[in-house]
Amino acid sequence: MQEHLRAQEEEHRRRESQWEQEQQERQRREHEQQQERQRREHEQREKERRERELREKKWLDKKKRDEERAKRLKSTSPESLRGLRELIRARYQLDMDIWSLKGARGPDRPIVVEKMQKADAVLMEIYTIVKTWEASDKIWTAEEWKLAQNIKERILADGKRWWVNNPPWNEA
Repeated sequence: MQEHLRAQEEEHRRRESQWEQEQQERQRREHEQQQERQRREHEQREKERRERELREKKWLDKKKRDEERAKRLKSTSPESLRGLRELIRARYQLDMDIWSLKGARGPDRPIVVEKMQKADAVLMEIYTIVKTWEASDKIWTAEEWKLAQNIKERILADGKRWWVNNPPWNEA
């Protein structure tokens, strides 16, 4: 009887010990899960913060570029012809680079695409500058305005290549 009682007590202690170990293991897992959840939440907050900062930086950069562009556009005068000349040369150089890379292989095409985007941006800036030109006695002399009108007509004429959705490798 005592032997049976001792065996029951031993079995009871063993089960109790096993139950305590299981309880500790469950608590340890819950603690790890909670830490993992907190870590993921922290990472998510950090990611959102970085994305927000990046958006703000992009917005500020765009605002700065737009302000600089507006400042340049306000200077529509004979002096702006020199700046326009440099933009036209830059566009021509980009066009020549793009045409020279006409046979670029697939892995090299992102380089050409970047040049195409720059060329289109330069052309858009040229169009924007020229479209703001207006006849004014305060800014242009009659001769300068005649020259400016000629330039404006040539630039706004059809036939300019927009590279976007029209890469050189699509040519026959």
